[in-house]
Amino acid sequence: MKARWRLRPHQPGLASDLARAAAMSPLVAQLLLNRGVGDPDRAQAFLSSKMGSLHDPELLPGAIEAAARIHQAARDGRSIVIYGDYDVDGVCGVSILWLCLKLAGARDPTSYIPHRVDEGYGLSATALDKIAVEHPGALVVTVDCGISAVAEAQHARALGLELIITDHHTIGQELPAADVLVHPRLPGSLYPNGDLCGAAVGFKVAWQVCKLFGDGKRASPHLRDFLLRSMGYVALATIADVVPLSDENRVLVKHGLAGLDANPMPGAAALLELSGHTSRKRLKSGTIGFAIGPRINAAGRMERAAAAVELLTTSDTARARALALELDDCNTRRQEVERKIVQEAHAKIDAQGGLGERKGLVVGAEGWHPGVIGIVASRLAEIYHRPTIVVALAAPIAQGSARSIPGFNLYDALSDCRDLLVAFGGHAAAAGVKLDPANLAGLAERFDARCRRELTPDRLERSLWIDAEVPLASLSLAVVEEIERLEPHGIENPRPLLLTSDVEIVGEPRAVGERADHLQFTCRQGDFTARAIAFKQAEKGRILKAGVRASVVYHPSVNEWKGRREVQLEVRDFELVDNPG
Repeated sequence: MKARWRLRPHQPGLASDLARAAAMSPLVAQLLLNRGVGDPDRAQAFLSSKMGSLHDPELLPGAIEAAARIHQAARDGRSIVIYGDYDVDGVCGVSILWLCLKLAGARDPTSYIPHRVDEGYGLSATALDKIAVEHPGALVVTVDCGISAVAEAQHARALGLELIITDHHTIGQELPAADVLVHPRLPGSLYPNGDLCGAAVGFKVAWQVCKLFGDGKRASPHLRDFLLRSMGYVALATIADVVPLSDENRVLVKHGLAGLDANPMPGAAALLELSGHTSRKRLKSGTIGFAIGPRINAAGRMERAAAAVELLTTSDTARARALALELDDCNTRRQEVERKIVQEAHAKIDAQGGLGERKGLVVGAEGWHPGVIGIVASRLAEIYHRPTIVVALAAPIAQGSARSIPGFNLYDALSDCRDLLVAFGGHAAAAGVKLDPANLAGLAERFDARCRRELTPDRLERSLWIDAEVPLASLSLAVVEEIERLEPHGIENPRPLLLTSDVEIVGEPRAVGERADHLQFTCRQGDFTARAIAFKQAEKGRILKAGVRASVVYHPSVNEWKGRREVQLEVRDFELVDNPG
């Protein structure tokens, strides 16, 4: 499905005013306006993203009481179990709290990551039973899960376990009766940033715990250093969990990425080395999203997420490298399984006559790996541009993962289907479900009906939103370097996308990369030229020949090679221009 090009409104007057007031180029000012930043002070704060603008953890509902209980349990020598989800967000959050307690002197804190296939997502009664046997009377602290665990919280109480739930997922109709709930959107909350990821919530609790092990107001020096380094794990989780990169999320990611670059913990250093990242290049959110996050996720998808926690918490460099290789192997196998399931899903959809009139897509089969269906759902939602649920059918309970498209609230849609589900949880963009396999057809019908009611033809059309149309001559190295100050990118702050119309292709484009699937070429407009790279578009780019004229949509970037820095266009799409005559 070809994307429709949509140009965001140009506001030259406002952009000029902002550029003068905030001492920036008009193009960067326009980019900020497109992101809802029009005030000069806000613009400067956005670009600087100072550490001091982080919100005090005492503002986070439940954080003070949670930290006090954790601090007291550590001082009393009680067992503390950090229980987290098996994805990047949960793994990073568990690692942060475990390292915090270990450094603070707690006696043998324990981490617990449920097995994706055997125990499923979230806080489970089975896991709590194990914990009660191995750590009777323990304090259990969840990270990135638990806000929907109403029955499980009651079970924990019956087992004599003290339970603190820290989470960020959508709150359901009933809150669990845990000893403490920590969540930025609890009823009555005034916390300024409701879009923290699970690891960021855990980080806030760790921050408050560190204060208590200091003088009550500030952490001791070694714990303060730990908090600064652990922001790298918060950055990993924030990017991987695809939460909005606004407010303090932007601050956490910007400084977290800088810390990962300058002083990573051994596990992160091993992953960065394995992914090919070097200190010569500035670490960006794309490297996390495409290279680091998938390797951490693969441990929980394919085998044991505990290996990922060990990787992120070990101080042994050699052990970190060995674990990173283990995760890399998991990721390779995950990619193979993913490709197979995607092919089978396409075949099922084709056998059903294609999408037809469906606006919501539900597909399932026996034998599909429940650890991979989430990423398969993402692939199908991207390919078909439809909200998608992928189900690994198994008796007595099937597991499913759901992914949305922009503007469609997945959690609300699943709420319409709650009578067909054993359980569900998540948020607007991604969710997980459990169901009786006999209800798959009913779920498909009900989910499609909700999508039909909400998704107009215009919203079902794939769109490529372009920030501005610019001449090639405007993209000096200085301007593009200024644009790169908008990093880190993500939800609510996408990479700037520009359009330049009617450029001439200079010389013959050439296919590059290990699989020769990228296309490299040079554009010229008037007296100005720029190198361009179109990733994964070598086949489509066969129509580009020397002398052909085209309009290109691209991300402006700075390419560094052998000490030389130059402007490069990372092409997302292009169209040929009809030559006159």
